[in-house]
Amino acid sequence: MTADELFNRISNAATVSEVGEAVEEFLASNVNGAAWVPVGGRENNRGTIEVSTDPGRSAVERLTNGIDGVLEAQHESHSGIPDCRSPKDAARAWLGVPEGGLSEMTATQRRAIAQQISVKIRAGEGRESRILEIRDSGIGISPELMATTILSLNESNKMQKHYLAGAYGQGGSSSFAPSKWTLIASRHDNLPVGFTIVHYQDLPADTYKMGRYVYLTLNGSVLQTERSQEEFKPGTLVSHFGYDLSPYPSPVGPNSFYGLLNAVLFDPVLPVWLDDHEVHGYRRVIKGSRNALNGAIDEGDEPRRGTILSHKIPMFFTSLGTDYGRIGVEYWVLQRPNRDNKRPSAAFVNPTRPIVLTINGQNHAELSQVLIRRNAELPYLTQRLICHINCDHLSAVAKRALFASTREEVRRGAVYDLVQQELVRILRSDDELTRLNSEAREQGREEQDESAVQQMRNEVARLLRLQGVDVGSGTGGESQPTREGEERPRRPRPPRPAPLPIDLHEPPTYIKLAWPEGEEITFYPEQRRYLRVITDATSTYHNASNPAQSRINFITTGSGVVSRGSTPLEGGRMRLIAEGAASATPGDTGVIRVELSRPGLPVLSDERPFKTIQVPQAPPAPQRATLPPFRLQAVRGPTDNHWIDLAWPDDITQVASSAEMEDGVLVIYYSTVFPKYAGPRQLLEQRDVAKADSYTKRYEIWLAVHSLMLRDKQLLSESDQSVAQEDEAAEQREREERVRVATLSALFAAREIQITGEPGSGDAE
Repeated sequence: MTADELFNRISNAATVSEVGEAVEEFLASNVNGAAWVPVGGRENNRGTIEVSTDPGRSAVERLTNGIDGVLEAQHESHSGIPDCRSPKDAARAWLGVPEGGLSEMTATQRRAIAQQISVKIRAGEGRESRILEIRDSGIGISPELMATTILSLNESNKMQKHYLAGAYGQGGSSSFAPSKWTLIASRHDNLPVGFTIVHYQDLPADTYKMGRYVYLTLNGSVLQTERSQEEFKPGTLVSHFGYDLSPYPSPVGPNSFYGLLNAVLFDPVLPVWLDDHEVHGYRRVIKGSRNALNGAIDEGDEPRRGTILSHKIPMFFTSLGTDYGRIGVEYWVLQRPNRDNKRPSAAFVNPTRPIVLTINGQNHAELSQVLIRRNAELPYLTQRLICHINCDHLSAVAKRALFASTREEVRRGAVYDLVQQELVRILRSDDELTRLNSEAREQGREEQDESAVQQMRNEVARLLRLQGVDVGSGTGGESQPTREGEERPRRPRPPRPAPLPIDLHEPPTYIKLAWPEGEEITFYPEQRRYLRVITDATSTYHNASNPAQSRINFITTGSGVVSRGSTPLEGGRMRLIAEGAASATPGDTGVIRVELSRPGLPVLSDERPFKTIQVPQAPPAPQRATLPPFRLQAVRGPTDNHWIDLAWPDDITQVASSAEMEDGVLVIYYSTVFPKYAGPRQLLEQRDVAKADSYTKRYEIWLAVHSLMLRDKQLLSESDQSVAQEDEAAEQREREERVRVATLSALFAAREIQITGEPGSGDAE
């Protein structure tokens, strides 16, 4: 069998076995010339190739290589002019992609570019053994260079090419692991097509600990075949046979390959063409979730539920300091979840990790929704809020500290803490987010009998004392105590009204710092504040991404405070980002001033004095537990909006309760369908409804006791006032503990009903 015949056989293969048979015949026909060579020239290459855990993300790395190939071809055709220092700069200069991204192009324009980088899914032998073809119309590779480029590991081919995304020289190789056979073919200009076959080779177990990944050569080089330009245009083809796509069973949506591509290529440099016609009957442009959130619609797109936005903040940049560079931040709030669409964010991102960190538009890591729910105190927005953190402008030091080469996870450390804390500050400073969270909370609130609430508080305080916990005289600031340990409940504050719209004018007539006049703005060293500004100027007066093009200027005089950026101007509102200088000393003073320039008219301005103060001392650890205002909230199954908002798992056996601080009130949510509680409740209802109600009240009391003790344990363990790190593992441990305690609480409550007899006849001691 010749190389030409082998190429034809494999190009037309529809199963793994057909590829294997063709390879065996070729080896038998070329006993003296054919040989297997380790990928990357390494006998031990499994560690590098098998670094990825997700076959979908491995396929995305191949697409990223395809995008680089197209940009490399453009670089050659434009003779490297202009000098592009990033892939996005190159896409703008050579392919006409707007600065704002693919969403600013027409569907026709996106489709035209997407044809240059495609991924095709063929049926193969089923979901666990698909054929995945990635094809680009890029620069291509000559046969003699394939060994040191596409078949290499950790080479430096792209290290000095700032217009390309690749850097580590290993990403694409991870796609060998979930594939049984891989055909790699490439052509540069009018040269012959170079090709080879890659597979995992077992080695004798009595000699080797493990096998290796190898590629086929003939007479010491990759194989070659002569093809016309019509048969094989310049560029690269990678065909994976037996590719495991079992994690993506759905045609579209969160569990589909289509959904994965949009989530991982969150804001791609170039669009990609997905041909899934053979398996699921469609072909689509992949433009990334960011561009879909910004309103881009392509032919064949199905309407995405929840895409009507309740709130949106366009991209703005904020500095993390001289050593670390700056990050860009933007976010979107989708429509509220409902029974038909429990997790609106799932159409765009992983709903449990809706904070996406990108470099060159590719998703490099995701942060947990715990940051939104607990740290930013927005529990009712966890399934609606999507955040994008653009890390393109972080320094090299910061990128190395933050990201792993797999582009799948983020490293914990100082830079991670800074990014997380900055995002939380941004979210907390957005009044509209606070209002939307409060509005959603009020929509699901149930009216409660105040006397019953007071009775429960008293009983909880009594049980805490029986456990040896000194709760003092009640604290929390929500109400004044009546007797020791008792509180008079007060209704939580109503949701904030929507801010009144600002009438915008051209030319504008005012700009104001939303800080009380005559009152100093205080900073301690390295404290960051988001200062609200209101104006009747239109959004065209301010460019948050490029202050040099903005007519709004932020000035500080004196010493002690530095500017760190601003948010976009939307509807007459924006936020200035100011930070106490690390070198500031208590007593430093100055003025923060905001100016708005108008062509041919006087400058508008407003200012406030600032003063540097000492870093507040951390309050001493409390010597006894406190009894803050609290209330119980029943959650009536997975269709309940509370269940959806809190991102509880669908399995009703896996969650019993949770607690969130909301406007100074500890709200204890509990599942009414948790089997260990719901079973006894149902049996009691059949015999005596009053006893069933008493059982529920006693169950609620035990849950409240546990939640309060758990809260004080958490407070005592906190060593400072900084924002706590999100920790999914810790949250899972707490959920499991709450399930165990709820099981015991149900037993205690049932036992108390048996001891006390009729409700109200006495309390169990």
